[in-house]
Amino acid sequence: MDDPLEQEVRELTDLLRHADSFEGLRGALAERGVIASETILAGLIESEDESRFGVLLVATGECILFEANQADSFTRWERVDDIASLKDRFRAVSVGRSLQRLGRIP
Repeated sequence: MDDPLEQEVRELTDLLRHADSFEGLRGALAERGVIASETILAGLIESEDESRFGVLLVATGECILFEANQADSFTRWERVDDIASLKDRFRAVSVGRSLQRLGRIP
């Protein structure tokens, strides 16, 4: 895999779906009716206080900008229609969207 952005999306998505440290986030997603195993994590910034800020591509095709506190409770959940508006903070979002459309991340 030559594309570092594709590698980033694949690694983040794998963490979301399988890492113990993301168990709380998976639970918070389930509470919103989002199935983690069908969701792509296309960007993530983790703060020193253990809060998370990132972008999800859910199975319905929606792009969600989220913030979660250290207890993995969402403090922000915002649908983003223009993913280009995220490119400055989350460069891999468009790659994640392409992978999602092509079915290259199961």
